[in-house]
Amino acid sequence: MTSNRAIVTAYYEALARLDVTAFETLHHADVVYNVSGNTIISGRYDSFAALKRVLPLIFEALDFEQFQFAKNWKIMTEGDDGITAIMEAQGMAKNGRRYDQRYAHIFSFRDGKIASVHEFFDTQLANESLEFTGKAPCQTDGDFAL
Repeated sequence: MTSNRAIVTAYYEALARLDVTAFETLHHADVVYNVSGNTIISGRYDSFAALKRVLPLIFEALDFEQFQFAKNWKIMTEGDDGITAIMEAQGMAKNGRRYDQRYAHIFSFRDGKIASVHEFFDTQLANESLEFTGKAPCQTDGDFAL
């Protein structure tokens, strides 16, 4: 059985490579993502399929020749209930604005896969650098929930 620490390591490695297929295999199909804030992607997603609908909005705004997710990351706490980690992304959006973002992730696990993620980040930076302001919000499965 794969350790939760190994799953989180693989999560950030897949993000760094932009390997969506490897990233997806780490999650249960019914994973719940709670994305904080007041951006067009903020809210709750009750499946990986729902989460995949928002990824293009993020990806189309970034210049991946000058941007990297998971440039740095660190597991901060680890316990029976899950893992909390911090990740840094760094680089440029396609519009020429810097998008040096920091994320906090709280993971829970079930049967060797990610069962839920709570994600916190600078939503003002995302709205400004990724030009989310004024765009229609994504269809979510509800509001952010604990």
